[in-house]
Amino acid sequence: MSERQSERGTALIAALLLVALMAAVAVQLMDVTRFAAFRTAQIDQRTQAVWMARGARDLAEAAFLNAGTPGRAVMRSDELWLAGPVVFPLENGQVVGEIQDRNNCLNINALVDQDADGDDPLDSDARTADVQWRRQAFLTLSLEIGVPAGEAEALLAQITDWIDADQSAEPGGAEDRTYGAYAPPYRAANQRFTELEELRALPVMTPPLYAVYQPYLCVLPLAEQPALNINTLALDQSVLLSALLHEELDPADAETLLFRRPPAGYESLEEVWADPLLAPLELSDAEKTRLTLRSRWFEMEVSVRLAETRFHMTELAELNEGGDLRRRSQRFGAF
Repeated sequence: MSERQSERGTALIAALLLVALMAAVAVQLMDVTRFAAFRTAQIDQRTQAVWMARGARDLAEAAFLNAGTPGRAVMRSDELWLAGPVVFPLENGQVVGEIQDRNNCLNINALVDQDADGDDPLDSDARTADVQWRRQAFLTLSLEIGVPAGEAEALLAQITDWIDADQSAEPGGAEDRTYGAYAPPYRAANQRFTELEELRALPVMTPPLYAVYQPYLCVLPLAEQPALNINTLALDQSVLLSALLHEELDPADAETLLFRRPPAGYESLEEVWADPLLAPLELSDAEKTRLTLRSRWFEMEVSVRLAETRFHMTELAELNEGGDLRRRSQRFGAF
């Protein structure tokens, strides 16, 4: 082979290598460009979903206020917002909104006396007795929904340790020493719960146990148990009525009481106390304050599905005496 032919072969190989290199660079650039376009589209979809969720939340608030519910002293059983989830179809997805009465649940922050501000109108003994009633109501509710007594007592102890400020564990409870042994380690909050999902951090809590408790428990930003709204309480929440109203009210009787409730609900609590199932109980004045016909706490949930994007927003709102709705907390993210 001559020297000239050798040079031509070398040049050809170099040219082929250069073409191969440029092709590899082009493929890489195409992948980067494709990923950037996909990422931009996802960001646009998420932004659109966020604004749709906010719009649906504002619409739910407006619909709730315009329905006339806040201006009435009595909330009816046939309120439109009690009808369940409302679905708004979209071209490539849907928006689902729902309003729930958060008076009708057991507030786990009310299970521990943590009156740090000292502004509770009840004296110490009365407040302690009130907390003991709530704790017993929690145990009663637990038994009625099928939770073994041992697990319920352990959960109550761990809820107490999670909220109280000391490092002395209740029998069956857990403090920093327990949580510090986990991987990764963490500590007890030593303050009130901010969301119900915090229960999953407790040692006794398992996914099946959480699923059992979830429909009946809630987290409100105060250490009080709101009165149950007898007009908006659902039939499948009758165990709350038997657990929180009176220890002698049987769960079956509580369900019967709700079942024969007037279609539009009671007009006054005197009608409730006159029911043949409640009249023999001779409820005290304190026990009668455990029921109401007007709720204070509401939770608004909005779920948005837009193509492959999922977005969920939950808002806790407080209805004051003047009929104004105040946003107290808000959570959002993918679901």
